[in-house]
Amino acid sequence: MALDAGMIAAITAELDEKLCGGKIEKIHQPEKDQILFVMRAGGQIYRLCASASSNNPRVNITSLPKENPATPPMFCTMLRKHLASGKIVSIRQYGFERVIEIAFDAKNEMGFVIRRYLICELMGKFSNLIFTDENYRILGVAKPVDFTTSTKRQVLPGMIYEMPPKQEKLDPLSVTKEQFSALYENADLSLRFDKWLTAHFLGVSSLVAREIACMAGGRSDCGMQDLNRAVLWQCFTEVFDRIRQRDFAPCLVYRDGKALEYGFLPITQYGNGADAKEFASVSELLDVFYGSRENEERLHTRAKDLVGLVTNALARLARKREAQEKELADCLEKEKYKQYGDLITSNLYALKRGDTEVTLVNYYEEDMPEVVLTLDSRLTPAANAQRYYKRYNKLKTAEEELTKQLIKGEEEQNYLESVWDHLNRATGMSELMDIREELTLSGYASRIRKNEPTGRKKAVTKPISYRTSGGYTVLVGRNNLQNDELSFKKAEKEDYWFHVHGAPGSHVILCCASLPEPPAEDFTEAAMIAAYHSSQSEGAMVTVDYTKARHLKRPPGAKPGFVIYHTNYSANVVPDKEKVEKLILV
Repeated sequence: MALDAGMIAAITAELDEKLCGGKIEKIHQPEKDQILFVMRAGGQIYRLCASASSNNPRVNITSLPKENPATPPMFCTMLRKHLASGKIVSIRQYGFERVIEIAFDAKNEMGFVIRRYLICELMGKFSNLIFTDENYRILGVAKPVDFTTSTKRQVLPGMIYEMPPKQEKLDPLSVTKEQFSALYENADLSLRFDKWLTAHFLGVSSLVAREIACMAGGRSDCGMQDLNRAVLWQCFTEVFDRIRQRDFAPCLVYRDGKALEYGFLPITQYGNGADAKEFASVSELLDVFYGSRENEERLHTRAKDLVGLVTNALARLARKREAQEKELADCLEKEKYKQYGDLITSNLYALKRGDTEVTLVNYYEEDMPEVVLTLDSRLTPAANAQRYYKRYNKLKTAEEELTKQLIKGEEEQNYLESVWDHLNRATGMSELMDIREELTLSGYASRIRKNEPTGRKKAVTKPISYRTSGGYTVLVGRNNLQNDELSFKKAEKEDYWFHVHGAPGSHVILCCASLPEPPAEDFTEAAMIAAYHSSQSEGAMVTVDYTKARHLKRPPGAKPGFVIYHTNYSANVVPDKEKVEKLILV
């Protein structure tokens, strides 16, 4: 759902309470439509995220990690120029609109205090971040809007900032009982109440409208005729009194473990059909709701060309394999042609040049049936026999070559499936860039369309680190290049190597070379980590192979991440996500 004005009021109240007077220490722009302020307020460090993403607009204190470009974009550079060491003076909501204004006091080149504003319009696809001077003259904008984009409202540097056009709706915070009653009397009673409410009142989301209907009538889909006017006004007033009194109870609704909707008040309309969880902080709720969703969306966008490359390559391999298997099936007939050549050779005395066919006894079969063989009338009987031998040899050579090609194709398919697995488990741009580099080194570069933002840091990622219950370090590769480095460079000979059996997955190293042999529990945890970081992470019971790192071999010319081993143990474990995440080292 989109942020409604009630949630904006809750966010504004929380930020104003915690961040007013806070000093700006750093400013970053992780994405083209997102600004991150690192500040100190009340003796604590806060990270304020302002996002104008079309799908995930918000302003909140965040704890989610963000990757920053090596070269800051122009909008970020301008903010640093004006707001370096500045302080937040106030944070307020414009009326009951989805607009937040953050006021800053900073010093200019002459040392004089200047006022600057960051205006955050959080309106779905029309969201924007606008930076102005003390007179609201626009200095910079995250998403410039010119006449080619909109003929109704332009947002460009040099213009005076104006609010978006107002909607012809009533402000629910200032409406009187008489106004509400008059509007109700003229309503179409065949309408559902929530539809009527969102059509006539500003900043009210469908969720809040349904909640008011549920409070007044016992269910969320009540019609206008089903509700008592006095009770309805009482429930309406109760909800919006929460905003006037800053009595917020941020609530997130889950269904089947997935975040569904959120609001600034307790949500009861779903009954037993969903689970509701209240949060002490609006910012924490928004981090939970938008965090993984935003990361998945951005990764999906940035990885689009990689996904296309790998899926197309796998489809191409499947088509090639199908054709090769069909040709190989034809090669199974090769012995028949050798037999035909032998039959002609054994009957040369009975044949002559010019014959077009001959009927011979096939003594290779038990009941010795007769077989009719076609001959080339231009050739001698001996040459006709050689023609069948030649076809036999051709099919025999083809069979050998096709068998080799199928093995190579299977190896390539296994490699691409491992890349696909790492791609599905990537959690940041650095990991995507590592995978991109790997595919380039593997010879797929010509099929990759570079679409990551310019100025992005070169991927420098470290293996994922875990700590077992016994205190042993476990390292997990994020991609095949890192798998090779872990297995053949970082791992000591006596360290243990883990990998899911017969499926794509990360190489996992249990570091214990200079330590006593780990207890059985630590082996189980390492195997569980290997199962979790594999394509079998959703399995009920997964088989994991493990062996000493010294037993690993890499064949010459093998694809990254490919190893062979002949001495190993196996363990059957459940890839329990909750248990694995408790072991991770932050």
